[in-house]
Amino acid sequence: MELLQKPVRLLTNINKWIGLIALGLMFPAVFVFAVARTTGNPIIGDIELVQFVMVVLIMGSLSLSEATNTHISIGLFVDKFSPSMQRVMDFIAHLLTLAFCLLVCWAFLSHLKTQESDLLGISYVPFKLFVIFGFLSWGLEALLKLVADLKGEKTVAD
Repeated sequence: MELLQKPVRLLTNINKWIGLIALGLMFPAVFVFAVARTTGNPIIGDIELVQFVMVVLIMGSLSLSEATNTHISIGLFVDKFSPSMQRVMDFIAHLLTLAFCLLVCWAFLSHLKTQESDLLGISYVPFKLFVIFGFLSWGLEALLKLVADLKGEKTVAD
């Protein structure tokens, strides 16, 4: 487990810092764009830039949410089951998460064509690669939890 956990947590930490940097860039950028638009001097391509930064922010937070169990869950529904049934449901959820992440990675890899944004002409390829990286990291965190489920352990990131 330790052999798998260290590289996965390294990828999650890389994602976390990329997401934090994106968040730090997005707030002042949106402020500047809003002020410019309000004063009658809109910045061309501001919406495209914010959309690209949002992709980086969201993909950077996927694996961190899985590692720290801060994702959305339906406690009202799950808490009514016995602890053993809850473990079975967690195992199925982690298995489905891993399968979904691998499917998204495959879909983006198979359609990794050179495309550009309409207004600014920014290539989509680096962002598609980061989507793959984000979903791969999320899937690896789900794999860690699958292994922990099989061993009867709990995993929570530091």
